[in-house]
Amino acid sequence: MPEHEEAAGHETATGPTPMTPHDQVLVEGPFNRVDLRGIRQRIHELGEAWRLPEPVGWALELVTTELVVNVVMHADGRGRLRLSRYPGWVFCQVSDVGPGVSRPYTAGWQPPTGTQTSGRGLWIARCFSERLTIDSSTLGTTVTAKIWAPSGPR
Repeated sequence: MPEHEEAAGHETATGPTPMTPHDQVLVEGPFNRVDLRGIRQRIHELGEAWRLPEPVGWALELVTTELVVNVVMHADGRGRLRLSRYPGWVFCQVSDVGPGVSRPYTAGWQPPTGTQTSGRGLWIARCFSERLTIDSSTLGTTVTAKIWAPSGPR
């Protein structure tokens, strides 16, 4: 699984940079089903390094895994994962170059019915996030999950 830790160092138009250079991780795809176990393990280790309480670490693992599964299923694995730690919050952003999500503003707000073959990943991600935003078009999709994450013992 290729990965690259980016360094922080300046204020951006979208807000403050992470707390330290080690508080942002970028993982470039392509992803496949085999990568999911390694991604989960890396997120678990990251949660420990960031001193996230266990329930927050589990939520981050679950949200991230569900969003990466969507990249594998709907975009042939072509995407990227970015995790960022800020005081009190963790952001999980997954982008792909797939066909886009129909009705991104309502996606994941209700659990899928028993007959639906997709939709569980966004619903689960929304359930475990303080805020979930979906920016989607025919050029691809970016999903950003904001998870409350106080520092604490693990």
